[in-house]
Amino acid sequence: MSASPARVVGWLPARRPPALLPASHHDAVILSARYGAGHWQAAAAIRDALHASFPGHDPLLVDYMDLVNPALNRTIQSLYLASIKHFPGGYGWFYRATSTIAPDSPFQSLLNSLGREQMARLIDATTPRVLVSTFPTQAGVLSDMRRLGQCRIPTITVITDNTVHSQWIHPNTDLYCVSSAEVAGALTARGVPDHRIAVTGIPIRQAFIHPIDTAEVRRRQRWHPHLPVVLVMSGAFGALGGVGEACRTLTHMHRPLQLVVVCGRDRQLANRLQRQVRHFPYPVHVYGYVEAIADFMATAELLVTKAGGVTTAEALALGLPVVIFRPIPGQEKANADYLEDHGAGVLAHTTDELRELCDALLRDAERRASMRRAARDLGRPHAARDVARRALDMAGFAPEDPVPGVAPA
Repeated sequence: MSASPARVVGWLPARRPPALLPASHHDAVILSARYGAGHWQAAAAIRDALHASFPGHDPLLVDYMDLVNPALNRTIQSLYLASIKHFPGGYGWFYRATSTIAPDSPFQSLLNSLGREQMARLIDATTPRVLVSTFPTQAGVLSDMRRLGQCRIPTITVITDNTVHSQWIHPNTDLYCVSSAEVAGALTARGVPDHRIAVTGIPIRQAFIHPIDTAEVRRRQRWHPHLPVVLVMSGAFGALGGVGEACRTLTHMHRPLQLVVVCGRDRQLANRLQRQVRHFPYPVHVYGYVEAIADFMATAELLVTKAGGVTTAEALALGLPVVIFRPIPGQEKANADYLEDHGAGVLAHTTDELRELCDALLRDAERRASMRRAARDLGRPHAARDVARRALDMAGFAPEDPVPGVAPA
């Protein structure tokens, strides 16, 4: 079978919120950060759920670290991406070292003071009735402000992975929204009362809720109408290592398939892949950033990816079997273990393991069906609306119409 030409499409600039905010009232302020895309995507999903499900409310989404210091934020973002792409072992060491920091330690107190003045000005300018955090730094700042009597607004922390790190846990947080009963149990084991924990799932976009015509997706994207789709996602910034090697391995399997490779905003990775895949034996379609990623995931038979919390939550919502390739130590390894332990995913640490697992899964329709059932059992596609409902309840609102499938807070 001749290879189809590779294509690179869908480049979008990374949007940045303004650092200076005009004075205006917002019922909810959602605070996030752009270290990886997951925290920001979860926050945006909550904002969109508030808009769509509870008309009349005007949430504001803020990149807190950009508000504190834009130059510092860009530096930390660069260091973070460099560490997970080129020195994942070092990142894993840092993750483990910071997981034992005590809430009352001098270092934690220093972190909790980061941007306190900017936070106070933000609250004064927006007069919110609830504050939602999808990144741990500002959750700690708000907790300390409440301890000092500088903030009396209810706070929610949304944990965006299937594990608990000490940086998420702060004594004056009113409510934790978590992905699973396992994470809720881990919080309880660390002293968080049950009434301050809600199992909502990780918030994902509304596109993952609606039915998707996969035949139309294939036609629109000019994919082969019958060959199975193996979707390879490198992460929003191309953080998955060995993508080129993985693609070369997968397209040399005996079973015919087509690869769809999404490189995020890593233009160099996409250009390099475009050159490499021209002579591969099976069709390969290379993309940059893809907004309608739900269409791609719904059409795929398998997903090969890094184990970001939001990405795995999206796969679970669609019932998509996942092959985690070379998980990054820390929270992504925990996400990978969570999928594997529940039968919704498998781990591959080498390209040989990746080829063997994908080949076995493509040959075994019954096993794929079992993984799809396990994924759907874990999936919580309405997580964003659940978090939004709880935020409004804490703010003192009572929407007239209940949200289908979402229990009252």
